[in-house]
Amino acid sequence: MHTDLLALAAGDDERAFAVKVLEFLDGHAPRRVTAEAAWGSGPENLALFHETSDVEERREADAARDWQRLRWAAGFGWITGPPEFGGAGLPVGHDRLYRLLEAAFAVPDLNPIRIGVGTVGPAIVTFGTPEQVRTYAAGLQRGDLIACQLFSEPDAGSDLAGVRTRAVRDGDGWVVTGQKVWTSNATFADVGLALVRTDPDAPKHRGLTMFLVPMDAPGITVRPLRQLTGGASFTEVFLDGVRLPDELRLGDSGSGWRVATTALAGERKAVGDRSHEMTARALNLLRTLVDEDPLAREDWVRLYSRLRIARFQQQRLQNQGASALGGAERAVDKLLLTTNMRLIGELAQELLGPAFAADTGEWGTFGWNRWMMGALGYRIAGGTEEILKTMLAERVLLLPKEPR
Repeated sequence: MHTDLLALAAGDDERAFAVKVLEFLDGHAPRRVTAEAAWGSGPENLALFHETSDVEERREADAARDWQRLRWAAGFGWITGPPEFGGAGLPVGHDRLYRLLEAAFAVPDLNPIRIGVGTVGPAIVTFGTPEQVRTYAAGLQRGDLIACQLFSEPDAGSDLAGVRTRAVRDGDGWVVTGQKVWTSNATFADVGLALVRTDPDAPKHRGLTMFLVPMDAPGITVRPLRQLTGGASFTEVFLDGVRLPDELRLGDSGSGWRVATTALAGERKAVGDRSHEMTARALNLLRTLVDEDPLAREDWVRLYSRLRIARFQQQRLQNQGASALGGAERAVDKLLLTTNMRLIGELAQELLGPAFAADTGEWGTFGWNRWMMGALGYRIAGGTEEILKTMLAERVLLLPKEPR
């Protein structure tokens, strides 16, 4: 009867909801067997970025789609979504409860659809026309579509408002030309959310417009990017005279920055949602190395406390609706996470000494290099740390603005 899981529900409404969720999960997935992380046992799994071959990546994307379709058919595909578009219209607490319950079952890896469900979809709901919500936001939630973000560029990463990809009016449509970079999912995505410049004479934040881009449109080329770790989790996307009807413009012309900030808030939440389990496992692995050293144990306990604080902060955000949260809350959540990732890597480096840098094939030593290099990437993903800290200093702490 999963008494332990039903205890997660707060109140009669959530308990009744949990009973239905568990009936669904029991019928489609086995209960997850929690294996304690043990030093020298099983795969190290110290890579922070998911790295697979193209064939494996597409197979995982298909599995994620199939699971999302099952959730949709059972009424759990879009728990907080508007009922007029197929959502259940339930409170955000029900959505958080569903994710807690599902985490106890061995379901497919949902990373391939998270950008669409957690980042692109909410932006479409907020700024899209009813037809765009019906076609794209609901399509993402049904598992019919997978999305990617076409935001960063070679010269516009941290300074996202400096994008140079251009969209020029052509009759009743637009012609888009430019390059995007660090794009996840682009090799198998159906639609991209693209931030482009439509008014080169306007101040840079005001001359931007957001578009929905079919990723199979003529003029789009996707190329994988090789990373420091050897994998290719990201791509660069070239748009060479891509023609888009005006119906694919998301929001008003010139309002792209508002759409982007909404999407980025969702991205920072997604980064936190999927990463706390990785940090907890890594810290548990390091516990074996500190047992005989009282000073190292003290460092470990301090780091454990930091991880618990970050987790509580993230759970607090999950209990609130997206409309109640601003960029500051998401930025704090993201900064806590990435700082802890770096500190975990530094503790591993201190404990292992030369074995951290020398690849002897010994379990749990050189593998931490992949963690440390991945932590560098997380400091950029979802907003570079320095940019987020400047934003918090100026807008929350009201410190003097940085000279510009």
